[in-house]
Amino acid sequence: MALFSKPPAKKPVPPAPEARPVPAAPRRPSARDLASQALGRKRESGRPVVEPAGGDITVTGASLLEMPHSAAQPAFEVMQANPGLCAVLENAALLYASGQGAPARSLLEQGVASDHDTRLSPLAWLALFDMMQRAGDRNGFDQLALQYVVQFERSAPSWEESSGRALVAKAGPVGGYVAFPARLTAASATQIDALKRAIEKGATQTRVDLAQVGGFDDEGARLLADALAVARRRACPLSIQKAEKLRLALAAAVKQGAGAGEGAWMLALELLQWAQSQPPFDDLAIEYAVAFEQSPPSWEPPPVPPAAPADAASAPSAEEVLPADVETLVWTGVMAGAALAHFTRLAEFAQGRAIVPVDMSGVERVDFVCAGAMLNAINRIEAQRKSVQLIGVSPIVRALLLLIGISPRHFVKKAQ
Repeated sequence: MALFSKPPAKKPVPPAPEARPVPAAPRRPSARDLASQALGRKRESGRPVVEPAGGDITVTGASLLEMPHSAAQPAFEVMQANPGLCAVLENAALLYASGQGAPARSLLEQGVASDHDTRLSPLAWLALFDMMQRAGDRNGFDQLALQYVVQFERSAPSWEESSGRALVAKAGPVGGYVAFPARLTAASATQIDALKRAIEKGATQTRVDLAQVGGFDDEGARLLADALAVARRRACPLSIQKAEKLRLALAAAVKQGAGAGEGAWMLALELLQWAQSQPPFDDLAIEYAVAFEQSPPSWEPPPVPPAAPADAASAPSAEEVLPADVETLVWTGVMAGAALAHFTRLAEFAQGRAIVPVDMSGVERVDFVCAGAMLNAINRIEAQRKSVQLIGVSPIVRALLLLIGISPRHFVKKAQ
């Protein structure tokens, strides 16, 4: 028997936990990061949401940025060597796309003055020239031209005296397609100007798409009524399409009498002329005379289009296919959101064409969501072994489209 009891066994001491490195503070995402995440990276929920610090830009919804379906076609990623792109230009393009033109210009001015990569980017300089032209800043334009000559040792862009209204003032080709937004207002002057140019140049088979229009104010209705009246008196063969929603809105408005505004009445009467609907026109003209106590417009409809051949029943209707003599699809104004009307018409226009030219010289701005939808539309068309050409795209819009993943080969300079 032991005199002394054994001491209790010592419990093993667990090893000290290894020190884990403290994660670095997250960096502010760049414009390229935003575009890359929106194009292909999904969260566990399946819908990517990119929210850069500062809350200036929010991109949501993967459905507008589809990936190519064909295994033979590589996935689109933001290129690391897109010609002319730099960090300052990318961020300026995103600012401009979201409607922040003044901050975008300020950022470019700072970049051209002090950022090395921006100074080496001709596209950044051209974007700044373009924005000064839009703003009518001739003095700033001339000063920048001197710096451009020193930097690149070649002639700078010239000031366009007739371009007081920016890109809207650049004339597009005749014919083609003009789509109006959901509401006719004074801001619809962009589409009205494109329509007037087609009328003045005697364009044939210009399509006026009113499918989205369901509202208006007096000035917007008057602008469209006046343009249609000019085309009618000149016997310009317009194709007015999908105006049912607008006709219903006008019919409801004129029930208010003179309170609806004369613009609504004039547009309602004008659409009846283009529809060759004389009995309803006569009834509405009498109501107009009573409401406004003045003579109504006289019945002077446009020429009746030639009748379709007897075997045309199996042929596509004018609502489905653009006329064969329209060589270029024309887009104008601000393109925002999914722009379903624009890209549906693009798909129709591409039918039967190996090369699909789209004149964008009249496009003032494209937002981020619409740029993604444009990429999808181009992917679908090119999967059919067709080539889409984007003509006359402004430098700041081109920067956004390059950033979103549209290849430089799609951009074509507009002929002088």
